[in-house]
Amino acid sequence: MSSRRDTTEIEPRDRLQPALLDRLIRDEGEAARVISKSELRQAVLRDLSWLFNATQTQADWNEQRPALAGTVLNFGMPPLAGRQLSKLDIARLERTIAETIRRFEPRILPDTLTVHAIETGSVLDTHNMIEFEIRGHLWAQPVPLELLLRTQMDLEAGQVEVREAAGPLAPARVR
Repeated sequence: MSSRRDTTEIEPRDRLQPALLDRLIRDEGEAARVISKSELRQAVLRDLSWLFNATQTQADWNEQRPALAGTVLNFGMPPLAGRQLSKLDIARLERTIAETIRRFEPRILPDTLTVHAIETGSVLDTHNMIEFEIRGHLWAQPVPLELLLRTQMDLEAGQVEVREAAGPLAPARVR
């Protein structure tokens, strides 16, 4: 069995073009020009993980130098490692995450994006960790794809885990 995908599996109406990075790193010739919906989701998940785990060089550039805010020099999130959850403005962090996604992930339709902090239990159980629900639609033809993600931020280690949420998020309460 060949490791190459058979592009005849993808209907013409469902053909999606991968991002430039994916086209450059794939060694599949003509097949590298088309990805499936599943591959699109995985690429967005990977890229959001990279985005959230990158730390902005100068977090205050947004106010001081607004022209630099959307450039690769400002790629990532403000530094959060070592911060205490109890001292964070959660609503502001939700807005920061949404703004970061809108700025650096164009495959998510900006008008469909919502970010909400999720209460997952006792503060003692989730010491200095916070979860977010990220909802939106991925640009796709013929119709956009719904995206539902769970993002867990570990403020102690400064690491962020992004995963696709499957099904309803019943046990958690959105703040």
